[in-house]
Amino acid sequence: MTIRPGAADDVESIAELHTESWRTAYAGIMPADYLDGPLLAINLELWQARIDSERYLNGGPPSCLLVAEGGDQAVTAFAYLTPQRDDRILLDNLHVRPGSKRSGIGRRLMVRGLGWAAEHHPDQPVYLDVLRDNTPARAFYERMGGSTSRAYVERFHAGFELDMLEYTWSPAAVQEFTGAR
Repeated sequence: MTIRPGAADDVESIAELHTESWRTAYAGIMPADYLDGPLLAINLELWQARIDSERYLNGGPPSCLLVAEGGDQAVTAFAYLTPQRDDRILLDNLHVRPGSKRSGIGRRLMVRGLGWAAEHHPDQPVYLDVLRDNTPARAFYERMGGSTSRAYVERFHAGFELDMLEYTWSPAAVQEFTGAR
């Protein structure tokens, strides 16, 4: 398994994995008609915009896009971190292909991403938002040292609401990942 910075050539693979991950992990949590809808087109547009934007190129500061490839060079997982205006780093995406979960690749990506945050944004906490009912993801984030910092209700553009939790890693917790790449 190789972890490398994301590139323009990865847009389609990332969007496909993002969509597959949502449809698998959120089945029974999000409305089926939403998950069965045009998620792939939405994700293609999202990732193309991120890659095209000067801010997101090459996984370098100020944002970080990491891609994990298997031996067949297929994208198996990815992580995306980006600074926010409130002086925190958002771990906006961490997705692992369903057949590769529990292989350690999510942990490796998380360690690399937190290491990037520690190096480039050393005094900023890292946070993420997760669906409250996504218990496997919550358990993973807790094993990785995250702590619940906020509970809220998210209203999705498709008109439904879901309970969310925010997990945070303090700057000191993030610094622990500096040498763990």
